[in-house]
Amino acid sequence: MRQFRLVLPILLLVFCSTYSMAADKAADFTIKGLDNTPYKLSELLKKGPVLVDFWATWCKPCCEELPALEKIHRTYAEKGLRVIAISVDDTKSRSKVKPFIKGSGWTFAVMLDENMEARKKFGGTVVPFTALIAQNGEIVYCQTGYVRGDEKELEAAVAKFMSMQTSAAPDAESKPVDESPPADE
Repeated sequence: MRQFRLVLPILLLVFCSTYSMAADKAADFTIKGLDNTPYKLSELLKKGPVLVDFWATWCKPCCEELPALEKIHRTYAEKGLRVIAISVDDTKSRSKVKPFIKGSGWTFAVMLDENMEARKKFGGTVVPFTALIAQNGEIVYCQTGYVRGDEKELEAAVAKFMSMQTSAAPDAESKPVDESPPADE
């Protein structure tokens, strides 16, 4: 019985940690960047898909996940993917965010959500929470929590989504195919 008590929470965590919210639309929100500039999700989506990650400096799994976000950002930024890391640090720990990011050398956008207003729009307050949002606002992938190895699943989901985006986009250098029947000679 004791083993069951230990296994059940682990199974629930694994089952609930990653799931697809396909067809769910991301609620729009406005949030400030570290430079105090306001950003609106719907405006960011006009430029392409967005990978949103909610995290905090006091959250060890969050901090372990951030290098994977940087790798994804460096790999897909030129292909139109925007990575934004939204800190949910409150007023007590907010002052740690900027030095933490600068010291790590990460290049993705970092924003602040002190009251978790944006995070709550995704249905909860648990961090880390990551969502891949298509340009039309559809949430195509999301993950709650992080354990070492989850970054492989996230990278695979982003790679699959971005390859679908690339294959769906018209190739500027390709020529139209002539589908007219051959002329009689």
